[in-house]
Amino acid sequence: MSSSSLSVDPLLQQLRLLCTSVPLAACTHCRLVRSPERGANATLDLYEELSATPTVAPAGDDNLGNHVLHVVKRKGSVPWRGSYDMYLSPSLAGSPSVLVGRVVPTTAGGVYTILQRSSDYVQTLLTDESQIQWQEVCAVQYDSHVLGSTGPREMTVVVHAVDDSGLPPLATETKSLIDRYRSGADTDPGIIPLINKPPIFISETASYALDFGPRITTRSVKNFQLIHPHDKDYIIMQFGKSGLDSFALDIRFPMSPIMALGVAITSLDRKVIYNLALPFFSSDH
Repeated sequence: MSSSSLSVDPLLQQLRLLCTSVPLAACTHCRLVRSPERGANATLDLYEELSATPTVAPAGDDNLGNHVLHVVKRKGSVPWRGSYDMYLSPSLAGSPSVLVGRVVPTTAGGVYTILQRSSDYVQTLLTDESQIQWQEVCAVQYDSHVLGSTGPREMTVVVHAVDDSGLPPLATETKSLIDRYRSGADTDPGIIPLINKPPIFISETASYALDFGPRITTRSVKNFQLIHPHDKDYIIMQFGKSGLDSFALDIRFPMSPIMALGVAITSLDRKVIYNLALPFFSSDH
């Protein structure tokens, strides 16, 4: 289908939903399904879930609702430095080639930038990808000292403070989110730093444990919960395995679906988990 035959309005409506924070009183339940292939040919598909009931949910599961996003990995100069592209689902967009988000590993190991189409340039939806105006909406930093250690990895996620619209502000800063965080998060009201909730070490079993509830059923180094450092009871995002190639993804304010999917992708990226040997988490990829 040619781009000229697509209707812009439904695309813009869907893009706005994906780029907007989940409402304060809501929790969006999704399922991320990974293709059996690994490496450069691997793909990911994000689905809405019809209910929050626990389920292994392979691609044809009855609990899967709308197919929302399709993710492919772009080849980089070295295999582990390729970016990940998020496309609107063909069932929603009417075309398999509407690029809406991107996850980019930086040259500094363990740091990722998550980009989405800028809401100020929505007219470029149906143009060539080279015309896309990108906006940084999230950054992820994995603490380097954790790589190769015997404890669970630690991560910091930096997002914009959002207004009543639930959308991040148009880019006016020249510094990246990670640079702003490193310059002093306490003095920058325009950013919100989040951390993964620390698991509890159980001496009897010499393992780390974290209560994920019934939706996450498989132990993995990829499993995590995001919280604000000053509110450990409010789970902003939860991601974890529920089968060999199935992952539960639960999203709350101030995260948007594109931001949450981007953070989940960084957890799946093989580069982050090289050489990890954790007693609680499984070592599969």
